Amino acid sequence: MTKIKICGNTRTEDVDLAVELGVDLLGFIFGPSKRHVDVEQGRQLMGDIPDTIERVGVFVHEPPAMIEAAVKACRLTAVQIYRPITPEDRRLGVTLLPALRVRNGEDLDALMFEPHDHPLLDTWASETAGGGTGQTWDWARASRLARRYPILVSGGLNPGNVADAVARLRPWGVDVCSG
Repeated sequence: MTKIKICGNTRTEDVDLAVELGVDLLGFIFGPSKRHVDVEQGRQLMGDIPDTIERVGVFVHEPPAMIEAAVKACRLTAVQIYRPITPEDRRLGVTLLPALRVRNGEDLDALMFEPHDHPLLDTWASETAGGGTGQTWDWARASRLARRYPILVSGGLNPGNVADAVARLRPWGVDVCSG
């Protein structure tokens, strides 16, 4: 069954509702974003999340030491990173979601990941955007990649199109932020 990730959480009531509705992963953005939380806010928001729900920290260009501090303070179980994964990131002991912003014409079939990575494919909007754009991309371009890796589909998903994304790719998960 496809996992559901709700990202960009900044309010306790949204976290509580997501838990009540049975989501699989909750995302908290530590990188630059209108939905940014600092480590202390993240720790407070994640305090009562059951261990059955993955706690995902989202980072853009933050150094490994900052990510490690957030992992420890917030008990993160996964990190989503919009930059190349480093050896330090791999030593964190959490699930890695290498996040890629898909551009038109990009060859997704050539992408390579570690077998245990969960690549997250998001919409490319600009060099500075780290996600949450509300824009979709051509999901069919990732069909072969989805057969090789447990991918997460992100970018413009909403109640009107998420079933189509799941039918086309059979992804490990879907990630919704602004939809």
